[in-house]
Amino acid sequence: MVGIFGGDTLRSLAAATPTEQAERIEAFDTYERGLIAHVEGLQAPVAEMKPAQPKPLRLKVNPYDGKEGENLHFWVREVELAMDAALISTERLRVAFALCNVGAGFLPANYEYRQRSRFLACKQGKRELHEYIQEMRVLAASLVGNPLPEHIKVTVFMDGLK
Repeated sequence: MVGIFGGDTLRSLAAATPTEQAERIEAFDTYERGLIAHVEGLQAPVAEMKPAQPKPLRLKVNPYDGKEGENLHFWVREVELAMDAALISTERLRVAFALCNVGAGFLPANYEYRQRSRFLACKQGKRELHEYIQEMRVLAASLVGNPLPEHIKVTVFMDGLK
């Protein structure tokens, strides 16, 4: 106790009458309770200011490759659940998250139609001949699943020249 209160305080308390001792102890107790109430009062507003927020949970989603047996509807639902668990709320972030989980082999349903349209509308314009030829080759190669007949390719190429 000497280490807590000090030697002088204990000597003066021992020299005091029992009534004075009771008064001093009661005053000290009141002082301590006041300090505790003050500290608790400071802690309560801090606890109230911080509402409990759920923590995001990261779920792994298998990429969708469009292979045989993969169900796109189930995959979309799985991605939506993962986004909700990760607390992703803005539309832009949701799209970015979904695109990160699309496999490299997946192509949009109208990909071939788009490539065929680009091929049929391709013109040389102001480009060099070798650039035009290169684009025609790339577009023709993208139609490998359902290629155009050779005579149509030649006609489109010739019509697209300057």
